Amino acid sequence: MTAAAFAALVQAQRTGAGRWKARCPAHNDRSPSLSIRAGDDGRVLVLCRAGCALDSILSALKLAKRDLFAGPPPSPEQTAAIQAAREAHQQAARAERKARLAALDRVEKLQAVVNALGAKLARSPEDDKLAELFHMACDRLHAAETEADKYYPMRRVDAQEDCTSGQAN
Repeated sequence: MTAAAFAALVQAQRTGAGRWKARCPAHNDRSPSLSIRAGDDGRVLVLCRAGCALDSILSALKLAKRDLFAGPPPSPEQTAAIQAAREAHQQAARAERKARLAALDRVEKLQAVVNALGAKLARSPEDDKLAELFHMACDRLHAAETEADKYYPMRRVDAQEDCTSGQAN
């Protein structure tokens, strides 16, 4: 059964693309508390906001859980493929999260180095080696900030706003 067919069965009102609300058949419902949605994989997703269990809703309609699926249940191979795809997606998300945090960590560490070198250079402005180190650290900080901006594009805008508001004061 499709989500649209289920919605028609319970005389639901459309609330959006692939979404409906209806009165729950499992309890005496005065206002629509049953949410119906089409799942990404063709399932019918049903939720009673009043707390009715799915089994209660289905038994009131004389339906089984298998009726919430558009076709036959997935084969063991399909189930394994779905699980593998889900795990690959989660692993990619973890790797991206790790890369984002590493980029921010690099920026913080390089900011500390630039600040320390800048303070030393302020005390010894004629030290050419120190000036060279300071400029190398600034270049690395700029590269790290550019990398972090790929993950956090608003980070640079916020930093620029902080600088301009600090100059106005």
